[in-house]
Amino acid sequence: MKYSSYDRNSEIDRLIVVATHLAGIFFGFVPSLLVYLVKNEGWIKDNAKHALNWQLTTLIYYGISWVLVLVLIGLFLPWLIVILNTVFCIVAAVKASKGEYYRYPITIEFIK
Repeated sequence: MKYSSYDRNSEIDRLIVVATHLAGIFFGFVPSLLVYLVKNEGWIKDNAKHALNWQLTTLIYYGISWVLVLVLIGLFLPWLIVILNTVFCIVAAVKASKGEYYRYPITIEFIK
């Protein structure tokens, strides 16, 4: 979706979006869900939706990786997911701080 530069240039809006992406590193899907439910502004809600989809997808990846750990196949998969989550959230936050969009790769779109 395209939004006007006005939607993305507010310092407060960009700060909310940056915080939403970064909070996902430590608190999972909860911050992005809260922002998605509370904020109705287009750009903020759209970013929260992408962050929420990523965090829910990450939860599924964590579950699969722990099952693989139990059968001794994927001993390093949980750590790989932690690293990917951290990197993707930081990249998304940097892009958001510039007023740009970031699409998380390998994400299942739960919320359209």
